[in-house]
Amino acid sequence: MINNQKYLMTSKHWALVGGAVACLTATSGVAQPQKDLAFPGYSGFLNVPSATVLNHGQADVQWSDQAYLDRPSRRGYGYYNNVSGAFGVFPNVEVGGRLTWDRTQSNCYTEGCSIRDLSANVKVQAPFIPEDWFTLAAGVQDLGGETDDFEAYYLVAGRQFGPVEVALGYGQPQRTPRYLDGAFGAVSYRPLPWLSVMVEHDSLDARAGIGANTPQGWLPWGLQVKAKVLAWDEGDSDNDRNFASIGLSLPFGNASRKERLGSSRPLPAQAAELRDQSQSAPAFSEKGPTVEPPNTTESAESPNQASGQRVSRQIGQQLVDYGYENVRTRSADGTLHIWWENNLYNRDERDSILHVARIARQAAGSHRRAELTLLNQGVPVETRIIALSDEQNVQSQRRYAESTLMEPTQPDWDFKGSYGPSWKPRLTLSPSLSSGVATEYGVWDVSLALSSELAVNLWPGALASARYDAEIYQTDDFERGGVFYDSRQRTALVEAEFQQTIKLHPQLYTSFHAGRYALNYNGAINETLLLSPGGHHAIGFLGGKFSHTKFDADNRTQALAQYSYYNPELDAQFTVYGGQFFAEDTGFRVDSRFWFGDYAITLQYKNTDAEFVSLGWVIPLTPVKDHQFRYFQVRGDADWNYAVQTRINEDSNDVSFGGAGIIRSSNPLQETYFNRGRLVD
Repeated sequence: MINNQKYLMTSKHWALVGGAVACLTATSGVAQPQKDLAFPGYSGFLNVPSATVLNHGQADVQWSDQAYLDRPSRRGYGYYNNVSGAFGVFPNVEVGGRLTWDRTQSNCYTEGCSIRDLSANVKVQAPFIPEDWFTLAAGVQDLGGETDDFEAYYLVAGRQFGPVEVALGYGQPQRTPRYLDGAFGAVSYRPLPWLSVMVEHDSLDARAGIGANTPQGWLPWGLQVKAKVLAWDEGDSDNDRNFASIGLSLPFGNASRKERLGSSRPLPAQAAELRDQSQSAPAFSEKGPTVEPPNTTESAESPNQASGQRVSRQIGQQLVDYGYENVRTRSADGTLHIWWENNLYNRDERDSILHVARIARQAAGSHRRAELTLLNQGVPVETRIIALSDEQNVQSQRRYAESTLMEPTQPDWDFKGSYGPSWKPRLTLSPSLSSGVATEYGVWDVSLALSSELAVNLWPGALASARYDAEIYQTDDFERGGVFYDSRQRTALVEAEFQQTIKLHPQLYTSFHAGRYALNYNGAINETLLLSPGGHHAIGFLGGKFSHTKFDADNRTQALAQYSYYNPELDAQFTVYGGQFFAEDTGFRVDSRFWFGDYAITLQYKNTDAEFVSLGWVIPLTPVKDHQFRYFQVRGDADWNYAVQTRINEDSNDVSFGGAGIIRSSNPLQETYFNRGRLVD
């Protein structure tokens, strides 16, 4: 029987905490602690959180069989399924989520399901404190949860003494009594790099266990397998129970393998991946590239100018042979001008800028500098200026390309060529998912379709596109008669549109769209974007009017202001939308992306008719360098994303697919022209 009165610590429990205090006053060398997940899903020991967070870019996922419930039908620990994930999204910031369940697919309303809960965790470590002093962290478990199964706030301080890690803290849960209800402490001893012994008092129970992980370097990609076992516990809530966890830890993304052509930095040495690709002949069509005759009068020009034009034409031909489109090159006054359109490095166009800069550097000839102008959909977007002579440091300066609709800058080119026509059709394939996670009807329900988008560039800034989805699989709740039937993936034409983008100023773009959206709505969209001089900030408008194809009364207006910020040092993006959304709910939403190379962790907060938070990830489903044929290109989605969402701050946590929905083109301005808002290095 469980006693509701607060558990009184015995002398041996006070001895444990007293030993931790004694360790805090000792003096010894400081080592970096191993950062693992505790059973509840935050970084820590067994139940007790540590005073550190996961390393920036570290991703941990684990399964465990322990959960503590405080419900009329069940109070105390039990064997339940738990899947937790945590990510070091920022230096000193860790976010994560936890899915806990008992019965997998039962209907909670008619059959009962005991526990089925999706919760969010946040933990922040105090910066600027020397680690040879101590570390300090604060966190919240089950952020904003209304069922209050796991909600708790805590503050914890700790220190590392060689192989020993100590933590002391204080917690306040929403439901009491339970762990983190008052003072807690823990000590971990790591006799070997792959083995740890832990003892703790979580304010309710004294516990001891062991943890193990595969040594660093044994598995590829920095992967580690980690496991923990609760070997002994004694206290008010439970005695002699054994729980276990097993999980994976890895550095998320490929940021460590990426290079950038940053401002005022030396041009990086050519990466093996790009070097191998540039030195090997591309496997394109046998018919070769499309090249227009150069405009040249070499016989009447000086030897230096003639030599510069030869280099210019050679570089232009090299870029076309490699697979670039809309290539233009020109030599003038010791400057090599290169315009090109990238449809190869679709994950990150900065890879293409770096590649072209290397080609220009290697074949510079007598040129002292190069001006590299990136085009998208035939529109000049950004110019990079790099020094080429051996006497100069190789640096990069960036500016917006000056050519606009009002002042189309087109000099006399030495070379004009393209790998294939400008109207080349491009087919993008990706999965499309609708899912319900930890709902009253099941742990995971899904409707899956294959999405195919075909896009054709008609003239500069003009694009025609259509997206067709083909349903592949769905669970019972997405079948006809199921609770999620209306949210299923369909086999149908989802979107078909024509868009025209107009560059009014080097920093001001507007795009007009008309067509079919969201399966059943005809409509028109305008997106306008104004960029700051440095490229870190952008403000804009996204609006549209839509009418249902079958129901005349279903007319909708979307009107949203937006603000975006990109921090290149942290490689993080934040976008705020405010106004009236597609379902005509009003409020705001905040989208954030924390990039790790070509991969990202996403966090989202919505506040309209209800509040939602979500945690997700962006995974490119295409190679670093895509391939293409002369008249056609097939590629994967370079920006495929999936997120898990939960409702917060409501009296009930009923299932909902969430508000603050936005209807936009499949080819929005930031993605089509500005590398998803990340052209700045």
